Amino acid sequence: MAKPTPLQLRNILVALLAAAGFVWSIVAGLPWWVSAIIGCACVLSLASAYLNRPDAN
Repeated sequence: MAKPTPLQLRNILVALLAAAGFVWSIVAGLPWWVSAIIGCACVLSLASAYLNRPDAN
């Protein structure tokens, strides 16, 4: 298995922060659209980490 690149590590960190922000937005009772935007940020960060893997063709 290849070692993660710095870009992947950054994307995974952003995904973790976005996931925490999503949970916080639900608990704090923010509007649904704020939670949706934060959730999309989490999904997009994970997708970017996957697509930027070293062995991707």
